[in-house]
Amino acid sequence: MNIKDIQYYILLSETKNFSDVAKYYHVSQPTISAALKRLENEFGTQLVVRGNPHQAIALTRTGEQLLAHAREIADHYQLAKIDIQNSQNHQLVVGMPPIIETNYFPRIAEELPANVLMAIHTVEEGSIAALKDLKSGQLDLSFLGYIEEITDPTIDVYQIDQQPFTILVPTASELAKWTSVSFQELKSYPFVLFKDSFVHDRVFSQLASASHVRPKVVFRTNAAQSILNMVAHGVGLGFLTSAIEVSDPRVTRIRLADTDLPAFKIGLAFRRHTVFGEHLEPIVNQLREIIQRDHKPGRIGNQSSHGRT
Repeated sequence: MNIKDIQYYILLSETKNFSDVAKYYHVSQPTISAALKRLENEFGTQLVVRGNPHQAIALTRTGEQLLAHAREIADHYQLAKIDIQNSQNHQLVVGMPPIIETNYFPRIAEELPANVLMAIHTVEEGSIAALKDLKSGQLDLSFLGYIEEITDPTIDVYQIDQQPFTILVPTASELAKWTSVSFQELKSYPFVLFKDSFVHDRVFSQLASASHVRPKVVFRTNAAQSILNMVAHGVGLGFLTSAIEVSDPRVTRIRLADTDLPAFKIGLAFRRHTVFGEHLEPIVNQLREIIQRDHKPGRIGNQSSHGRT
């Protein structure tokens, strides 16, 4: 079975037109027809209903079955190419959400030899984007922040820590005197938040919906420090996990009193069937060993929570 035949078939199922597939791949239309015929011979079944030449084609039932597998085959083929290329580059590409890069990774990095650290290329992006890039092969592995267990059958996650979500307020405000607050009580306050590629935004939206309020968001950013600075200057309230250290005396952290509030979990994620090259496997193993030995769930956060609580 030719991978090109599979790629032609996938696009044919989407465009429903032989001519369009031929133009896209810069080949002749008979090339596409021959590829389809080879697949039908390979599987011993008719995959496509050929009607009027001017009408769109349709997939048979077995054609639909093959399509589901064909997409997985094409995805794995692309992942194999990326994995091998990254392995030959002797570089481990690691997703690194900003919160984790600032508050967690330094404690791991200090235990890595210089040559190992130099072989790690980090990509800074929110956890939602990082998970997508991990699945597509753009990342070899990734640190992630998440709230629900990741059940994707292609991804394994080792949980490192979990911390609650909290509200940050200016120390000079009346709210700073409170020990806890419900989200409903904050409905009239402006907020400074992460952008929507962060898990924080998803939890914030869930809280707002459950509390039947529409808080005013006055500013969004990719940087936790920007949120802390904005809160310190009274621009708005912050919504951040306790995993983020708060050392600025102008900012006070308040516990959220809402029930069923999810915890912010931190983990290291891998594609389940990735085989790392001979130069990368020792680096990955070292990273795993450090995390498993020194960073049990809850341990890092307990060491790093030096801010006001």
